[in-house]
Order: sequence, then structure tokens, then C-alpha cells
Amino acid sequence: MTLGKSFPSKAFLQRPLFRENGTTEQYSVSQHIERSYARAKVIARAYNFSLDDILRMSDKLWDLHADPISSIDAAATTILTIHYNLALGTLGPLLTTRPDLAPLTKKLLNFEVVGQFMLTEVEHGLDARQIETTATLLPDGSLDLNTPHPGAAKYMPPVTTISGMPTIGVVFSRLIVNGKFYGIRPVIVSLTDGECMCKGVSSRMVPPRSGSKPLDHSMTSFDHVRLPPGSVIGSLEESTDVRRDFLKSIWRITTGGLALSLGTISFLSVGVYITGKYSLRRMVSGPEKGSKMPIIGFRTQQLPILHGIAQIHVLQAFSKIAISLFRDQNLHMFVRHGISTIFKATALQHCQSTLLALEERCGAQGLFGYNQIVRGHADMRGVCIAEGDILTISIRLISELLQGKYRLPEPKYPDTLLYKHEQGLWKEAKDRYSKISGTHRSEEFNNAILPLCRPLVEFIGHRMAYDAALDLGVDPTLVKLYEAGVIKLDSSWYVENGLMSRAEQYDLESAAANQVLPNLERFLDLLDVKEYVTAPILSQRSWNEFVVSLPQFAGNSEPLEELWGSSS
Repeated sequence: MTLGKSFPSKAFLQRPLFRENGTTEQYSVSQHIERSYARAKVIARAYNFSLDDILRMSDKLWDLHADPISSIDAAATTILTIHYNLALGTLGPLLTTRPDLAPLTKKLLNFEVVGQFMLTEVEHGLDARQIETTATLLPDGSLDLNTPHPGAAKYMPPVTTISGMPTIGVVFSRLIVNGKFYGIRPVIVSLTDGECMCKGVSSRMVPPRSGSKPLDHSMTSFDHVRLPPGSVIGSLEESTDVRRDFLKSIWRITTGGLALSLGTISFLSVGVYITGKYSLRRMVSGPEKGSKMPIIGFRTQQLPILHGIAQIHVLQAFSKIAISLFRDQNLHMFVRHGISTIFKATALQHCQSTLLALEERCGAQGLFGYNQIVRGHADMRGVCIAEGDILTISIRLISELLQGKYRLPEPKYPDTLLYKHEQGLWKEAKDRYSKISGTHRSEEFNNAILPLCRPLVEFIGHRMAYDAALDLGVDPTLVKLYEAGVIKLDSSWYVENGLMSRAEQYDLESAAANQVLPNLERFLDLLDVKEYVTAPILSQRSWNEFVVSLPQFAGNSEPLEELWGSSS
């Protein structure tokens, strides 16, 4: 989200469709899924995308992913990001040479037809280049799309008739011409008409992910589905470089990796706001006999909230810089991919660890999805995997940087503690790499370098986020607290290198927290997410209303006879 920005979703937050209570929490899985698709329709209409918005990656597309509406229903956002960024983003560029696709494109833009992006398979996730679904070119120019065995079923894209909307898929497959493999190509496939699955297409809906808003994630198979000529997105010629052409065809995944990661700021904002307001009103016994005090008075309650506020402001600045770099066509494609990877790894690290701490600080209330925090944590776990598993893309980035394939932008503030830390870790990685006699696929590289990759990417991200915060004028007290927080993530390095003792690190954090704490309520209100909060613990009134909406069990049966046995 953008602090102080008004998103289109604010216009419809008070509609019954977007409100939660004890009754909606009791909905069945199918009811939740139907509701998410209904919400997705409303959100899509509010954004009213043009094809240019999708292809040019306009501010409007980034805003969709930053919109705090995802904290109310991440499933609806998932539907829309697959639809607009992946499916339409892959299909849209064809329109200049394929005007016959204009009617379908228009329906996709209006969200009258749902688009799916179907790449990974049950047995091929991270090694998606090894997919086994085939699209065989027939003599008349049509194609035969087939799933050779259950392990080649497309895994995860939601393909059922629950939405009640016609659905098409951009399905990645092995193009076979005259019995020869020509490379991997996406093909356009009709999946459902809104009421029934299309002939030869079958899916099995997997159980919902634990803790998240349910969605009809599926395993989808094709039984020799006949596709009309022109179904292939791209060339029918044999690939001269299969890897290059494959990466080119899935480039919108990298866009999605950065875009989906923007949601971390919204989820953090909602989680921090709920926990902060709850901590201000939740009373416990005070130090004096008979006195009461709010739990925010405890340092252990303050720190996760204060660090969360600092992370939100710093990540907001970082997101602006990251998006600007990612959209810069003058930068090499691999550098832009690297920026996406770094932002994703950094934002998800902060979001996951802070939301977990906030859940715990809400006690038993933090365990329940209706209070949004634990559900947000589960939703963000999905983002860690979606559009590029963080660990895998981190390994790829560091491996390529060590091999000298490209370089990241130089830091603007080379004298900071965080840059010294980054340089120290790079030296460790390069020293290890220099001692490896094999290639980047050797056992030596596997053992010595792979475990370093994700932490190194995260620490590069901390430095880049800190630099962005300085550049964009984030409140200095928040920047100082952010710095103190990330220093403690690798405390021993600073001690080992004589830069800061453990005591000095704790003093730095304490002093920074003391500067932010007096402005806590102001910083909470500046998050501007109150209207997106459905958690009943936010106030006594909302809690009372929630309790009344829950199913009540009461009766007039007699106690068990055994309980009276001793007195009879």
C-alpha cells in the first residue's frame, strides 16, 4: 500500500459483501470461494483496467497488488493477479498480430471471463522447464493437448465451476511437431463455460490451504483436447534456445513476484494497527494494588509493534525505488529480475516474522482467523512460494552474481553499517566460491554456497531498503529503529568485526524505540487502514457485536447422575 493513498476499494468497503462477522466465519468452503469471486468482480470493475495498463505495468496495476483489500480477502487478490498479470499479461501482446483475439481480450479486461496461468505440474514445480503436458500439431493446423499421466496434471491454478464464470487457461506445454520437441509454448484453452467443464478437461479441487481464505486450487488434466489453429501463443518454429524462449514466455512471473510482495505492506499495516489498538485498550493488573494498566506498557508488547511501523515506512520507500528500477527498460533484464527477487525476499522476511510476533502478542485472540493477523500470516506464506519460490530465486541471483554475469546498482551510501555488513557477507561468499573447483551445479557449490544465498539476498535488501528510506525522507526516528532491528538479525557479525557490541546493539534499539513510542497512536492512525480492519478485538463494541453474531448453544438438560453420586 501507499501511506496516505486512497485506493478504489474504499468506495465499497461498507457493502455487506465485504463485511465479516460470526456468521460469515461459519461459511462452507464453497460459500467462501463463491464470495471471493463475487468480491473479485467488484474489485475488477473498480480498477477498470485497459490493455495498456497491463502491458505497460501502469501505476494502476501496482496499486491493485498494494490495495489493503487483500487483507480482507487474499483469495480475491489471487484470482485477479493470476487473471490480469499472468494470463492477460501473457496473452495481451499477441493482439497486435492477432486481431481475432480482440473479443476474448475485451471480455478478459472486463472480467467477464476468468483467465488462468497454468505452468507447474504435480511433479514439476521448481523444474517447470521439464513439464510433460504436450501440444501436438496436427496436419490441419489444430493441436492435441494431452496430459500423459497424473503427475503431469497442472497444479494449483483454480479451475472449477464454483465461480459460475467461463474460464480460459494459458497452458504451458511441450510443442510437438512431426514427432519432434520444438520447445515449450503456452496455448490458449477453454476450461469451463461457467456451468460445466469443457470436453476433455477435468479437475480435482484440492483441500483449502491451512489458515488462508479458501480458493478452488486444483489439479487439472487434459484428455486429448482438440485446440483450433492459432491456439499457440508464439512461434510454431523450432526453438534454437529452449531455455531462453521458455524464460521469455514466463517473464510475467517476475512482475508478479514484485507485485504480490507489495501486499506485505498492507498485511503488516493491518496487523500492526490491530495489535497496536488492542494493546492500548487491553488492561491487566498494574504495579499498584488494585490498579490497571494497558498491555502496551510492557516493552515486550511495544517492540514488535514499533518495529512493524518502522518496517512499513521503510518498505514503502523501498517499493517505490524497486518498482522504478524494475520498469527501467535501460537496465538488463536479469538486473530487473534481481531487484524483484531482493524486494520479495526482504519484504516477506519482515512480514512473516513480524506478523508471527504480533499474533503471539495478542494471546489466544491471535490464534483465530477472524482477527485477521494469523490469516494474513498464512496468506503471506503462499506469496513466499507464488511467482518464484524465495529460496530458489535467491539461489539463482547469488549464483549469477558470483559468476559475474551482471552487477546490481551501486549503493548511494557506502559508509553505512548495513553496507559494511553486506560487503562483509559478500567477501565470505566470494572466498568460499574461490575455493570451489567444480561448477555452480557441483556438490561443493551445493554445500558451501546454497545455504548463504537467501540470507545474503535479505541483507542486501535491508541495505537497499535503508538507502531508499534515506532517499525518500522517511521519518529519521523510524529509519534508526529499522536499522537497529536489522542489525540484531545478524548480531554476531557486528560483534565479531568489532563494529558494535551486543550491549551497544540493545542500547541502539532501546533509544530508537523510545523516540518512536510517544508517537505510537499517531503512527498507527497514519497507516490509514482502519476501514480495512474487520477484527472484532479492535474495540469493545465490535467484540460485543461479534459475540452476539456467533452460534449459541444453550439448553435445560439435567446434570449427569454420576456428578451427584457422592451426595446421594
